[in-house]
This record gives sequence, structure tokens and C-alpha cells, in this order.
Amino acid sequence: MLYYDTSVYFQHKTELSKNTLDMLLGKVLKHTYIGNDKIPCVQVRCRLNDFDEYIKKYFSRPIDLWALDPKNTTGLGDTILITKCDVDKRPAKLVTHIVDRVMFKYGNIIDPITKKRVIKERYEDDINLQTKLVKEIIEEPSSYDVLLFEEKRDIQWRRLNTRKVAISQREFSKRGRLLARQTVKDVNKEKEETVEEDKGQDN
Repeated sequence: MLYYDTSVYFQHKTELSKNTLDMLLGKVLKHTYIGNDKIPCVQVRCRLNDFDEYIKKYFSRPIDLWALDPKNTTGLGDTILITKCDVDKRPAKLVTHIVDRVMFKYGNIIDPITKKRVIKERYEDDINLQTKLVKEIIEEPSSYDVLLFEEKRDIQWRRLNTRKVAISQREFSKRGRLLARQTVKDVNKEKEETVEEDKGQDN
């Protein structure tokens, strides 16, 4: 039976640098008020990557921090960006950060690249399109009681093939537009190079 020495793991665990906690992304766990002035504060759970020198691998671990929320704009479950707070502005020793901005509201995750809403790791547009296609291709022909099974299936296949052709044509036209733009860019680049060569020969 194998036994692992856990002390070796903790010996090789990397320490946090001074700049690690300057700006963090986390999720709001708790909302409260502190002091006589009822200053709004939030408890934020962030994740840090610790590098294990022994097995040369990163491990993610959670860390809970308290942050000031002067504008009181955050809610439970929101994903927010926090930055380090000045020592003079800290109402308590445990409050080390301040809320910079709300990145994503709870239940409303937006992909920062495509600016599309994400629901369970899928784009909302894709889910809506799938629902529409299922209703149009499968459910509508199945609701026709006067048709036989083969007739319903034939309608479904025809609608599916029509959709496939439309998507293929759309993709083909998109590629054609991209190719035309690239061709125009190449032609303009060649003209600029020719003009520069002519100027160099004149000089």
C-alpha cells in the first residue's frame, strides 16, 4: 500500500507575491454593513493558482476577501472585479479591497469576446436557434394528424434539407465576401509597395 508524504507538497507550495492580490476577479458570497456609518461591504471568493514545485503543476484554490462597496451596486452571486484599497480608506483591518466594477450580474453571463449571453456554457442565440429549428422541423409536421408517419417524416426531411442548403449558401457568400476583402487589401498593399519603390528610384 502506498503512502504519500503530504508535508512534501506543502513544502514546495509557492508563496504569494506582493502584486498577486492587487486586482482579482471573484464572486460575491455575502453582503453586509460595518461600523456606525453602515458602510456596505461584500465578501468575495476569488481563485488563485498555486504552482507546485514538486510535481510542476498549478492547483486552483479559493481565497475569501472583504471589499468595500461604496456604490452598493453588487448583489449575491455577481462576478466582480476588486482592487487593493488604500490603508487610510479601510474601515476595518479585514477589509483590504474595494469593488472596481461589476463584470457579470448573477445569471447574466456575457462572453467578453463575442458579447453574447451564455447559458450553461452555450450561447443564448444557439439555444434559441435550436429551439426554433426543432419546433419548425420536427414538432410542426408531427402535429398534423391527417398525415401518415411516412408523410410526416418526408416533410421533416425536406425542411431539414432546405435549412442545410440555406446555411451552406450563407457560409459560401460569407467566405466570398472575406475573400473579396482580402483581395482588395492585397491589391492596395501592392500599390503602396510600388509607389514606395518608385519614390526610392527617383531619390
